[in-house]
Formats: sequence, structure tokens, C-alpha cells
Amino acid sequence: MQIGVPESGFLKTPWLLLAAPGLGWTVYLALMWQWTGDPWAGIEAQGYWGVHAISNLWDVPKFVKGFFEVRAWHEFTGSVLDRLGFLLVLYALPVLWRRGRDLVAWTLMLAVIPAMSGTFVSFLRFASCAFPVFLAGAAVLSTAKWRWPLGGALTVSVGLHLILLWRFLNYQWAG
Repeated sequence: MQIGVPESGFLKTPWLLLAAPGLGWTVYLALMWQWTGDPWAGIEAQGYWGVHAISNLWDVPKFVKGFFEVRAWHEFTGSVLDRLGFLLVLYALPVLWRRGRDLVAWTLMLAVIPAMSGTFVSFLRFASCAFPVFLAGAAVLSTAKWRWPLGGALTVSVGLHLILLWRFLNYQWAG
């Protein structure tokens, strides 16, 4: 018995796959129009923060300086927690390089570029979606000789989740 994707249907038609980004963008704009009366409201809202910019991607000195400008444990800017998350991403890169270079590309797009474009502002939001970092963590923890690193990682993850949930529920910065 062979399990796989049937040869007929959605995946056999590459046009739908090619149209998916445009369809997704259209759905987003339609929903924003329905909810707010302005399809561009979400894009305009990002401008109020004034943090993320494409020009930050080639301003490497600003990025390096921003890494060392730590002002608080976890706030909108200057967060120690965001910097620690970025160090975790950097630690994952060599592991991912050995496992598959395509995973490095995903990590760069999902974690490194957002860190650079916003100079670490709200970085944990982006890092939490960078799935290759979790694959690298699983690869490292699965090769551990003892069980305590896995238990430690689980304890830190659950503890951090509870702390950020508490901050969110108490109207503190949790992003």
C-alpha cells in the first residue's frame, strides 16, 4: 500500500500553487476592507511604529550597535530576551547548515531578516515562527547522552511561556 498525494486534484494543477500568494494577498486585503473599511489599514498601522524598514537591512553597524543596546529584561526596544532569542537562532545556524542548507535560507528569512529590519524590536514574535530553529533544537537535544538537557529545555520553554502570558494578561509588553 502506497501512501501519498493523489495524482489528480489540487496539486496536479500548478496554476493554483502559483496563484496562492496573490490569492492570499487578495483575501488579506478583502478582510481588512470588510473589517475596517480600508484595505490598506494594516499596512498603514505598521507605519505608526516606525521601526521596521528595508533600509535597516544594509545598515549593519546600526544592527550590531542595536544588539548591544540592552535597556530592559523585555520591553518594546532594548530587550535582553530578544537578544537571547537571537543568540539561539545564531546557535541553530551551524546545526541547520549540516542538516540542510534550505533550512538555513528559511531561518534567514524568518528570523535574521526581521531582526535586522527592526533592530530586534519584537524579535520573539518572529523567532517563534522560525520553525527550523526548533528542528535544530530537536536535533541537538536528541543526541544528548542524558535526559536533563531535554527536561531543562522544556522547563525553560514552559516557564518563559507562562511569564510572557502573565505579562500579556497584565498589559505589559509580551511581544
